[in-house]
Amino acid sequence: MRKAGHDVVAECNRAVDVPLHVERHQPDVAIVGVDAIDPQTAGLSSRLRACGKALGIIFIVQPNSGLGVKEIQALDADGLLLDGISNHYLVDCVNAVASGKKWIDNKILLHLLMPEPQSQPMSRLTGRETEIADLVSRGLRNKTIAQRLHVSEGTVKMHLHHVYEKLQLGGRAELAWVAHNKGGDHPGTRHSGLL
Repeated sequence: MRKAGHDVVAECNRAVDVPLHVERHQPDVAIVGVDAIDPQTAGLSSRLRACGKALGIIFIVQPNSGLGVKEIQALDADGLLLDGISNHYLVDCVNAVASGKKWIDNKILLHLLMPEPQSQPMSRLTGRETEIADLVSRGLRNKTIAQRLHVSEGTVKMHLHHVYEKLQLGGRAELAWVAHNKGGDHPGTRHSGLL
């Protein structure tokens, strides 16, 4: 940061300590890392702005912190970055915010614009069903699976029946395909989209 013309006047290990340091040191920009966006985090900007002079506030958030348009608006930040950004990118954000501009990481914009991924079909299975589905997808027969798991062959068949039903599959080959494609749609599922 010094090479870019900025000095770090204080560092905190907890977000709750930031207002005290902002009041004491009166920085131009505060950079706050947060794990999750919750009501306490959302109210942090107003507490920081109440500490005195014009302050630029940058939040660095985790990719899975529950970002949505409402949560971003509630943060009332001048800059918003995803954790893991490069130092160069951080400096660009600090420079923009210090000069009175707003800054938001392009990856956050993509997250907001992209639809939520659909739940993975394999996540509908119980632990035992997942275990059996995995062994079937590796090519093991029911008898071998039963021996390996210390259950009867009938129990394996019962679990497999539930797996096929839950995932709407026609047999072992489709199960193997779904398992190896990390729970994606099984063959025959049609997709439409624009390219």
